[in-house]
Amino acid sequence: MEPIPSAVVAAANAKSIRLRELIRAPAILVMPGAYDVLSALLFQQMGFKAIQGTSGGIAASFGYPDGEVMSREQFVEVSGKFAQAVSVPFNADGERGYGDENEIKETVRALVARGVAGMNLEDGAGGKPGGARGLVPLSDQLRKIKAVMETKRALGSEFFLNARVDAFHVLTDDSKMALDEAVRRGNAYAEAGGDCIFYLGLHARDLIGRVAKEVKAPISILAGPQSPNVSELQDLGVARVSYGSGFLKAAISGAKKLAQEILDTGKVDLLKQGMQTPEISALVARKTA
Repeated sequence: MEPIPSAVVAAANAKSIRLRELIRAPAILVMPGAYDVLSALLFQQMGFKAIQGTSGGIAASFGYPDGEVMSREQFVEVSGKFAQAVSVPFNADGERGYGDENEIKETVRALVARGVAGMNLEDGAGGKPGGARGLVPLSDQLRKIKAVMETKRALGSEFFLNARVDAFHVLTDDSKMALDEAVRRGNAYAEAGGDCIFYLGLHARDLIGRVAKEVKAPISILAGPQSPNVSELQDLGVARVSYGSGFLKAAISGAKKLAQEILDTGKVDLLKQGMQTPEISALVARKTA
């Protein structure tokens, strides 16, 4: 296995350190979910300070369902293209790490080699299409996090770990059990080295506030229409907010509306409301400049 050039590690470290600074800053960090290079370039041009990759959005854009159906090689290649296209930190959606505690080491190493600032690592089990949802044993997840930390040390890397807790997403029938497990796992992941603790299915204001107070690390949520707005989330103690595949859904919804207009009227009046070719060309020109 060839070593990663020190200049490559240093460049990746600068992005990782910047992402950690943004997470720890007083202001909440808003990270939109890029599903292709163009969307990443758009978010950067609009002034977002860091960009999140969306596993569901990226998979769908390639015609795959979510849940590590894409190969690790595809995931790493795409994540690297996003990271190299923008100057702000890009955080990949590593799903379950593409393997066990041994295989995840190669995932992290490959991402660092491509300039990716960090990744999400989820503790949901049975995420394949049609599979039953659950949580992986805490001990198994801690072994994966330990493997990430060992890989970082070996590389001299500052790689950022956004440790995802799926308790609220999985334990939907028992809110008290979900809260207790969410806090227990959040603190365990933080103690093991997680930089931020990321929650799905956490939308109620009182629960968000409790988790923010009881977890001894910055917390993040995946927001949806039922979530508090960004300023309310900041007031509740949330450090970071992301939106999963929300932007891919918005994009494909726009494509559907335009296609339907053609079917219904034969016109394309909706094109008047969208970005025009010069704007898109300018975004791409920034990438190649």
